[in-house]
Amino acid sequence: MIIDKVENICRYDYVPFAYKVQEFLNGNDVKTMANGKYDLGDDCYVNVSEYVTKEEDEDGLELEAHVNYLDVQLTVVGEELLYYQAIELGESIIDYDKNKDVEFFSVEWANQVTLYPGNMAIIFPNDLHVGGLISENAEKVKKLVFKLKI
Repeated sequence: MIIDKVENICRYDYVPFAYKVQEFLNGNDVKTMANGKYDLGDDCYVNVSEYVTKEEDEDGLELEAHVNYLDVQLTVVGEELLYYQAIELGESIIDYDKNKDVEFFSVEWANQVTLYPGNMAIIFPNDLHVGGLISENAEKVKKLVFKLKI
């Protein structure tokens, strides 16, 4: 996983289609755009969503991983916690779904980082992750998740 300022996305030219993130952000007012899925071409897309951050589940963390896409996640309004862990430290609890490109894992512990407007997380297939969690207080978040084809 890489955590950096979103303005630095093009520094990661080894990340497939990273330039599409910058093009999308430069060409759209993401704070006011409607929620939904936006096609970026080349089998890449971005999901724009709004929600209220939630508490961590009392039963433990369920993190996800992908095979065919990497994520670039960023909030444009609000803050949220993103938990992450190496895939080798997780135990598969829901088998890989090829149609949704997701597998779920349980972990004993996870690292965390706060996503806030201005930073981003580049999440690779070997990174387990879950977001949408309360940073300090529950708050409304507007988030972009870019799905870049590997």
